[in-house]
Formats: sequence, C-alpha cells, structure tokens
Amino acid sequence: MDNIFSIKNIIILSLLLLIFLTIKDDGAIDYYKLSTEHTKLLLKEKELEETLNQLKQENRLLRNNNQYIEKIARENFFYLFPNETIIHF
Repeated sequence: MDNIFSIKNIIILSLLLLIFLTIKDDGAIDYYKLSTEHTKLLLKEKELEETLNQLKQENRLLRNNNQYIEKIARENFFYLFPNETIIHF
C-alpha cells in the first residue's frame, strides 16, 4: 500500500505548488515585478512632493516678499528701473 505522505508524493506536490505559484498571474514573478514598480512609484511620489513643497515656498515668497519679486523680475525678465544701465564685465 502506497502511503499518501511518501517522500515521492511530497516532492511532486512541492514541485507542482512551486510551478503553480510562479506561473499564475499573481505568482512570485508578477509579485517581484509589481514590488519593483511600487518602489519606483514611491520614489517618484517623494520627488513630486519635494517639487510641490518648493513650488509652495516660491508661491508664498511671490505673494509676500517684494524683494523676491524684484529679484525674479530682474533675473528672468531683465527688469530695469528708469535711467538704470546694465554693465557687463
């Protein structure tokens, strides 16, 4: 009489289970792919949050700080006061 828990049956069952877990749609291979994609998305989210914080800070400065507004106007838009001359060295 063949024992249902023989080593041969346990090995075959283990191999079938391993194949099933790696081949099916939500198996180990797909889990690894999704895990790496999740990590990339978390890094992208962190970068976007940092960018958002920088933009919020710049927005706050543009609303409240006249010196910052003047600095940006001079640097980006070449703003000059009347009778002001730029000298390049």
